[in-house]
Amino acid sequence: MSVIEHFNFFNVLFVNGVIRLGTLFRSFMINILLDMWGAIPAVILLVLHFFLGVPLWFFVMALAGWLVIVGTMTVLMHLITSQPDTPHKQKKNMNPYSKKGYETPDIQR
Repeated sequence: MSVIEHFNFFNVLFVNGVIRLGTLFRSFMINILLDMWGAIPAVILLVLHFFLGVPLWFFVMALAGWLVIVGTMTVLMHLITSQPDTPHKQKKNMNPYSKKGYETPDIQR
């Protein structure tokens, strides 16, 4: 790994596959696009702000709440998928020819 890759904060946040910031950000953006319906209450509050004078912080809180929920779900999914599969149990060696390991044949003539 080169020095530039090692210190590039936007590509790697934690090393060895714990969380890669680039993939996390891309997944967050895709989740925002897929869950656009969650922003409807914030948009309604923004429209109400301009027409009825509802305080703007209602809009900000609704938008921030939606982004926190989407971000939490994205991080949880990344943490779940980054876990290794269940370890395989060691199988008992049933082959009678390899129980003792490999032995070199005696080739003396």
